Amino acid sequence: MTSPGNERPAHAPGERDPLHEGVVRFGERRRRWRWEQGRPLGLALSVIGLGWVVVLPALLGLFVGSWLDARLRTGLVLRAGLGLLGLSLGCASAWRYVARQLRRDDRGHG
Repeated sequence: MTSPGNERPAHAPGERDPLHEGVVRFGERRRRWRWEQGRPLGLALSVIGLGWVVVLPALLGLFVGSWLDARLRTGLVLRAGLGLLGLSLGCASAWRYVARQLRRDDRGHG
C-alpha cells in the first residue's frame, strides 16, 4: 500500500523504468570513481612529466643549435632547425606515451 504522493506510475513489462536506469548509471559511475580514486596524483605527475618530455628535447636542440651556430657562424639556421627537430621528437614521444597509457587503461578497465 502506498501513501499519497509516493505513487509511481506502473510500467508495462517491456517499458524502461527511468528510476531503475538512473540507479544503474549511478552504480556504474560510483564503481568507476572507486577505480579511478588513486589516479589524480599519478595523473598530475604524469602530465608534469609529459611536459618535460616535450620541453627537454626542444631545449637540447636549441642549445646544440646555438653552439653549432656560434662555431660555424651560420646565424640562427641550426638553432631553429635543431630546436624544431627537438620539439618534434618531444611531441612524438609524448604522443606515444599517451597512446600507450590509453591502451593500458582500456585493457585494465574494460
